Amino acid sequence: MPCVGNLKVATFQVVLASSVQRSFILLNYGNISKLGQTWLAGYDTVDSANSFTIKVSNASELSSSSNTNVNGRSTFPVDGSTKVPSNFLPSDDGQAVNSTANDGSSDAISLQQPFKFFGRTYSQIYMNSNGYLTFTKPLPASNSSSSLNPKRDIIAPLWTQLDSRRGGSISYINKPSSNVLAQVTAAVKQYFPNIPFAAASAFVATWKSVPYNNSGGVVNFQVVLAYNVHRSFVFIYYGDIAETGQPWQAGYSTVDSASSFLVPARSVSELSSSSNIKVTGCWAFQVDGSPKLPDNFIPFGNGEMVTPRLDNGSSEAIILQQPFKYFGRTLNQTFVNNNGLLTFAKPPSDCIPFLNSGRDLIAPLWTHFDNRQGGTISCREDTSSDVLAQVNAAIKQNSPNASFTASSAFVATWDNVPYYDGRGVRSDRYLSSELLLSCEVWKDFNAMCWYFEGGYFPSGFSLQCSALFHPAELWKHLKVGTNLAGWLRHGGLGQFFHD
Repeated sequence: MPCVGNLKVATFQVVLASSVQRSFILLNYGNISKLGQTWLAGYDTVDSANSFTIKVSNASELSSSSNTNVNGRSTFPVDGSTKVPSNFLPSDDGQAVNSTANDGSSDAISLQQPFKFFGRTYSQIYMNSNGYLTFTKPLPASNSSSSLNPKRDIIAPLWTQLDSRRGGSISYINKPSSNVLAQVTAAVKQYFPNIPFAAASAFVATWKSVPYNNSGGVVNFQVVLAYNVHRSFVFIYYGDIAETGQPWQAGYSTVDSASSFLVPARSVSELSSSSNIKVTGCWAFQVDGSPKLPDNFIPFGNGEMVTPRLDNGSSEAIILQQPFKYFGRTLNQTFVNNNGLLTFAKPPSDCIPFLNSGRDLIAPLWTHFDNRQGGTISCREDTSSDVLAQVNAAIKQNSPNASFTASSAFVATWDNVPYYDGRGVRSDRYLSSELLLSCEVWKDFNAMCWYFEGGYFPSGFSLQCSALFHPAELWKHLKVGTNLAGWLRHGGLGQFFHD
């Protein structure tokens, strides 16, 4: 029996363990003397709605009692939260949004990489306690949730009057784990099977057991932004949603109201059982606003690098995993220029296109672009079997006598990049172009793919033309003497190969 002198003593410990979302109590017991006096072990709440007593006949038995298979230890979840829905992504390690005022919002949250939302690109986001996300600034507290048309880009999983000061938690994760990225990538592949996608980043915002402002009941929902440099998806997950008489809306809208969607539920509680993907309580949307890449393009893939959004900007030197043979010279690096060309020694310093410049260059469409206004310019070197199979098939189709098996493919894509003079800003005047460097040890091919929807420009890769001409007439201006292994032209689509 533990005692100090003639005194009976007890050794025990309590641990309060917490994260943003969850709280636990650990009760650890050492040597506990038998007591003849009144004692109690457990917990209670102010309203006695939640209480628990460890049921042993004598205090000394606490040292061997347990609810965790560890003698002398009992563990209890005490945050009071409802069970996290199985469709939610983990959010225990999220950053709390602690609003000291009703209608409160987070400060600007810098995203890990830009997020495309119906043609506009954002590098920051705001999370509001009333159940929505904005990008440029928080909405004024006076904005009503009765109409999802606030004249700005907004994602609203459940926009209504909530009061997190009374309970619950609001949190976000901006640096997701590799497991989370794998989960959202799998979700996109499952529900959008025809869109090649690998999540490079994700933003997870969770409202957990947050009470309504002026009525009983709480809400549980989560919105996930899954994205890479080209594609953006939004997943909305609903848990238990209490009924309310307050105005509410769920969906998304854009600054010009050109793209918007309202979740069609007759009551707010129906959100928990609604879906557009046949998964209860789940909604999924593609929200980048980008048109589908033309069929003759190599699709986007893992490891896309984005060039800076600068006038006349260029990538840093990109070291090629597989050296590229170019007319007898072996090149080990390349630069992707925003103005539609690749160089190999250094970035070009001019935006005025001209050939015979005394340097190696490949220009699928060399003109003055301004990716500060929109679009994305990206590149990657790809050795995946799917991409190499596509490259081999394309080259063999157009060069059937060539003995070639690609071991590497460097793919550079200009996706919906506006012209500098503004004439390409309208949606029917954007450019999509792609340049592919495909190589094996002994043989190298350049393959270019174009998709044009209006605009005029000078251009050149083994092309020579000093006048302006329509993109659809590009094929007429091939430089005399170009050794074409194959040429394919139909409508506004064109390809040619050069070895």
